[in-house]
Amino acid sequence: MPILLEICVDTFESAVAAIEGGADRIELCAALSEGGLTPTVGLLRQIKLYQTQCGALDEYGHRKNVPVFCMIRCRSGSDFCYSEQEMNVMVWDLQALKENGADGIVFGALEPSGRVHREHCERIAKAAEKLPLTFHRAIDCTDETELEENLKLVAQLGYSTVLTSGLKPTAEQGVETIMRMKTIATTIEQATGKRLRLMPGSGISPQNALHILQRTGCDAIHGSASILKPMDNDTRSTTLPMGASNVDALPLKVCSKAKVQELRRLIDSIKL
Repeated sequence: MPILLEICVDTFESAVAAIEGGADRIELCAALSEGGLTPTVGLLRQIKLYQTQCGALDEYGHRKNVPVFCMIRCRSGSDFCYSEQEMNVMVWDLQALKENGADGIVFGALEPSGRVHREHCERIAKAAEKLPLTFHRAIDCTDETELEENLKLVAQLGYSTVLTSGLKPTAEQGVETIMRMKTIATTIEQATGKRLRLMPGSGISPQNALHILQRTGCDAIHGSASILKPMDNDTRSTTLPMGASNVDALPLKVCSKAKVQELRRLIDSIKL
């Protein structure tokens, strides 16, 4: 089975770079600087329009449709514990994105104890209907001793992919745990028939992608393939802070088509 390359983006410019660079799938977010939040309907529609009118062609001359999976996360914060009102917000956002062409949904919610939140994750799964689901890196904020139970629940609720850094800051640091998660996922599939795809993400680069994939045996990988977008001196000197963190005064990070192409070449060379 070919290895899936997913690129996370939060701007139209980055989406085009990912598509042209050879990404198999896009994770569409707002505010990647915040870990990724729910994207706007307008951004999704513009990317879909681009693919229809200007997207890359396949070997038969047809427009290639790169699926766009949309993040559903109404605020930042690594607790992933949501109120009933926040869940309402996210269900409404999901419905709007689904109506405007989302190809999949990315979500994760936890209980205060750190376990996967059955009711919240099930509510999103029901709202998504037939759209495929990714459980995002909320899994990396859970207790390692409960990995098996959490992954079983995620699979039971209908999530088909788990994005993870192996409970560590980066996937490279979490390789050993990702290997264990892969083993658990294989056991779940053998027992239930539900396939749970493990997708390493966080800190993925052309320098470590091969090592991570070959070590874990995973058939998907996720990264931003980003670079700092150059700013001219006049713009830099006149930028005003838009908040306490002053991130708006920093150079914008965008997806690099060249980096995606490099990842694509490396991935295509692997024989798992």
